[in-house]
Amino acid sequence: MVMVFGNIGDPFWTRAVQFLEKMHQQYASKGIVIVAIAFDQDRQAVKAFVDKHKLTLPVAVDDAKLTGAERYRITATPLTLFLDKGHRVTVRQLGFSKQHEKLFEQEIQKLVQ
Repeated sequence: MVMVFGNIGDPFWTRAVQFLEKMHQQYASKGIVIVAIAFDQDRQAVKAFVDKHKLTLPVAVDDAKLTGAERYRITATPLTLFLDKGHRVTVRQLGFSKQHEKLFEQEIQKLVQ
Protein backbone atom coordinates (compact mmCIF):
# COMPACT_ATOMS: atom_id res chain seq x y z
CA MET A 1 0.00 0.00 0.00
CA VAL A 2 1.10 3.53 -0.73
CA MET A 3 -0.41 6.56 1.02
CA VAL A 4 0.33 10.20 0.28
CA PHE A 5 -0.81 12.86 2.76
CA GLY A 6 -1.16 16.56 1.97
CA ASN A 7 -3.36 19.47 1.00
CA ILE A 8 -4.96 20.08 -2.39
CA GLY A 9 -3.40 23.56 -2.55
CA ASP A 10 0.15 22.19 -2.18
CA PRO A 11 1.80 21.91 -5.62
CA PHE A 12 4.19 19.21 -4.36
CA TRP A 13 1.30 17.07 -3.12
CA THR A 14 -0.49 17.65 -6.42
CA ARG A 15 2.56 16.47 -8.38
CA ALA A 16 2.94 13.44 -6.13
CA VAL A 17 -0.72 12.52 -6.55
CA GLN A 18 -0.53 12.93 -10.32
CA PHE A 19 2.52 10.65 -10.47
CA LEU A 20 0.93 8.11 -8.13
CA GLU A 21 -2.21 8.15 -10.30
CA LYS A 22 -0.04 6.81 -13.13
CA MET A 23 1.34 4.16 -10.80
CA HIS A 24 -2.20 3.31 -9.68
CA GLN A 25 -3.27 2.75 -13.27
CA GLN A 26 -0.20 0.60 -13.91
CA TYR A 27 -0.13 -1.48 -10.71
CA ALA A 28 -3.69 -1.67 -9.30
CA SER A 29 -4.33 -4.88 -11.22
CA LYS A 30 -1.28 -6.36 -9.44
CA GLY A 31 -2.75 -5.69 -6.01
CA ILE A 32 -1.07 -2.38 -5.21
CA VAL A 33 -3.35 0.03 -3.35
CA ILE A 34 -2.48 3.71 -3.62
CA VAL A 35 -4.50 6.21 -1.60
CA ALA A 36 -4.24 9.98 -1.46
CA ILE A 37 -5.31 11.56 1.83
CA ALA A 38 -6.26 15.21 1.73
CA PHE A 39 -5.96 17.26 4.91
CA ASP A 40 -8.63 19.71 3.79
CA GLN A 41 -11.79 21.01 5.43
CA ASP A 42 -13.73 21.56 2.20
CA ARG A 43 -14.89 18.22 0.81
CA GLN A 44 -16.35 19.92 -2.29
CA ALA A 45 -12.94 21.42 -3.08
CA VAL A 46 -11.38 17.96 -2.77
CA LYS A 47 -14.03 16.54 -5.10
CA ALA A 48 -13.33 19.35 -7.58
CA PHE A 49 -9.60 18.53 -7.35
CA VAL A 50 -10.30 14.84 -8.06
CA ASP A 51 -12.50 15.73 -11.02
CA LYS A 52 -10.05 18.30 -12.42
CA HIS A 53 -7.14 15.85 -12.33
CA LYS A 54 -9.30 12.88 -13.44
CA LEU A 55 -8.10 10.77 -10.52
CA THR A 56 -9.14 7.15 -10.35
CA LEU A 57 -7.11 6.29 -7.25
CA PRO A 58 -9.01 6.55 -3.97
CA VAL A 59 -8.87 9.99 -2.36
CA ALA A 60 -9.81 10.17 1.31
CA VAL A 61 -10.46 13.34 3.28
CA ASP A 62 -9.01 13.58 6.79
CA ASP A 63 -10.64 16.93 7.52
CA ALA A 64 -9.93 16.70 11.24
CA LYS A 65 -6.26 15.93 10.49
CA LEU A 66 -6.33 13.32 13.21
CA THR A 67 -6.66 9.79 11.92
CA GLY A 68 -3.70 9.72 9.54
CA ALA A 69 -1.69 12.45 11.22
CA GLU A 70 -1.75 10.77 14.61
CA ARG A 71 -1.38 7.20 13.42
CA TYR A 72 1.60 7.90 11.17
CA ARG A 73 3.10 10.81 13.15
CA ILE A 74 2.79 13.32 10.34
CA THR A 75 4.32 16.68 11.15
CA ALA A 76 4.88 17.98 7.61
CA THR A 77 3.46 17.32 4.15
CA PRO A 78 3.44 16.06 1.53
CA LEU A 79 4.37 12.77 3.11
CA THR A 80 4.34 9.48 1.23
CA LEU A 81 4.35 6.19 3.10
CA PHE A 82 4.92 2.73 1.67
CA LEU A 83 3.48 -0.11 3.74
CA ASP A 84 4.18 -3.79 3.33
CA LYS A 85 1.55 -6.54 3.53
CA GLY A 86 1.83 -6.48 7.33
CA HIS A 87 1.01 -2.72 7.28
CA ARG A 88 4.50 -1.84 8.48
CA VAL A 89 5.97 1.37 7.09
CA THR A 90 8.89 0.46 4.84
CA VAL A 91 9.56 3.91 3.36
CA ARG A 92 8.70 7.35 4.73
CA GLN A 93 9.39 10.14 2.22
CA LEU A 94 8.80 13.81 2.90
CA GLY A 95 8.33 16.07 -0.12
CA PHE A 96 8.16 15.24 -3.78
CA SER A 97 10.38 16.05 -6.74
CA LYS A 98 11.22 14.55 -10.11
CA GLN A 99 13.93 12.46 -8.41
CA HIS A 100 11.32 10.77 -6.21
CA GLU A 101 9.54 9.25 -9.20
CA LYS A 102 12.21 6.59 -9.75
CA LEU A 103 12.38 5.81 -6.02
CA PHE A 104 8.60 5.53 -5.77
CA GLU A 105 8.36 3.23 -8.79
CA GLN A 106 11.16 1.03 -7.43
CA GLU A 107 9.39 0.77 -4.07
CA ILE A 108 6.09 -0.06 -5.74
CA GLN A 109 7.79 -2.81 -7.74
CA LYS A 110 9.15 -4.25 -4.48
CA LEU A 111 5.61 -4.34 -3.09
CA VAL A 112 4.42 -6.27 -6.14
CA GLN A 113 6.94 -9.06 -5.52
